[in-house]
Amino acid sequence: MATKRDYYEILGVSREASEAEIKKAYRRAARSHHPDANPGDHGAEDRFKELTEAYEVLSNPESRRAYDTYGHQVPRGAGATGYPGGEPFGGFEDIFEAFFGNRFGGGGSFFGASTAQRPSRGSDAEVEVEVSLREAAFGIDREVNVQVVRNCEVCDGVGGTESHVCPTCRGAGSVRTVRESILGQMVTTQTCSACGGRGRVIDAYCDNCRGSGRVSEVQTRRLRIPEGIETGMRLKVSGAGHAGDPGGPVGDLYVRVKVKEDPELLRDGEDLIHHMKVSFVEAALGAEVEVPTLEGTRPVRVESGTQPGATLTLRGEGMPRLRRRGRGDLKVVVDVMVPTRLTAEQRELLERFETVSGEETYNGGGGSFFDRLRGVFR
Repeated sequence: MATKRDYYEILGVSREASEAEIKKAYRRAARSHHPDANPGDHGAEDRFKELTEAYEVLSNPESRRAYDTYGHQVPRGAGATGYPGGEPFGGFEDIFEAFFGNRFGGGGSFFGASTAQRPSRGSDAEVEVEVSLREAAFGIDREVNVQVVRNCEVCDGVGGTESHVCPTCRGAGSVRTVRESILGQMVTTQTCSACGGRGRVIDAYCDNCRGSGRVSEVQTRRLRIPEGIETGMRLKVSGAGHAGDPGGPVGDLYVRVKVKEDPELLRDGEDLIHHMKVSFVEAALGAEVEVPTLEGTRPVRVESGTQPGATLTLRGEGMPRLRRRGRGDLKVVVDVMVPTRLTAEQRELLERFETVSGEETYNGGGGSFFDRLRGVFR
C-alpha cells in the first residue's frame, strides 16, 4: 500500500501556517489541478482529491489538532472522516462549489455573487407532413395544423384575473438563499415556490385557463417545402412550439417530411429509376417508348437488340439537388417481357424462328437475324 503524503506538504505550507494561509494555498492549488482545467490529464482527478482531503483536515481546528498529534493514524470513532468534527464542509462537492461555483459546472456561486435560475424554455412541438414525389421535386407551400400549449390571452399567462404581489419574493419570481462558506457568504437564487415564479399570488382564478395560465390550441402554419427534400428531413419554425415558464422563451416547431412513394418513379438520392417494360419483339427490333418523368412523359428510343436489364440514362431528369444547383439523372431500366400465354399459331411461329436461328443470331451475327425475324412473321 502506498504511503500517504503529508497534508502540509500537499498544500505546500508549513506546520505553523495560519488558517488564511491554508485557505489561500488550497484555492491556488485547486484551480490549477482541477480535472476540468486539465482535460486529458487522468492524474488530475487524483491530485485534486488529495488536495481536497488535505484541506478538509487542516482547515478544521479539531481535525488539524488530531492530525498534528496522530498523523494519518487517527483513532477510529472520531468522526466520519476519522477526525474530530467529521467533514467540516459537508464533503467534496461543497468544497468544489464553494471555490468554483458554476464556473466549472457547480450549482451555486461564490464571493457574494448570485446566479439566478432562468425561466425554463418551452418544449418543442413536432408534426408530420406528407408530400408527393413531384411536390418534393419542385417545392410546395403547405399548411400544417399543430396543437401547442400557449399562454392564456385572457390573463396574460398569470392564471388569474385578480392577483397581488407575492410577499415571499416581492414580485421578483425568485428568492435568494444565503449561506456561509469558507470564503464568506454564498448566494443562490431559485424560483419562488409560493408563486411558482409568477411574482404574483392569484386571488381570482381565470375561467379560461382554470388558473393554469396555459391553454391548448390548434394553430395553422403555412410553410414552404423546399425543392429536393427527402423523407426524414425536418423543417424548423422558430418560436412556434409550446410556451415556456413565465418569462421564458417559446419552443420551436419541427415539421418532419415524408415523401410518398411514386408508382412509376423510384427515388435513389438525387437520381430517379424507372423500370420500362418492353416486349421481346420491341427489344429485338427496336422501338420508341414513352417514359414518365417529373414533368410529364418523353419518348425514349430502345435500340434493336437491347438486352434485359440494360439502363438508359436521361441526364438532368432526376431530383433537384437540395441547396445546390443542378439535378440528378433518370435511369431507365429495360424490363423485357417474355410471353407467358401463346396461341397455337404464335407457338408455331416461334418454333419456326428457332429452326432458322443459330448462335450468331444471339451473338450479333450481322443483319441476318433481323432479316430472318421479319421473314418469319410475314
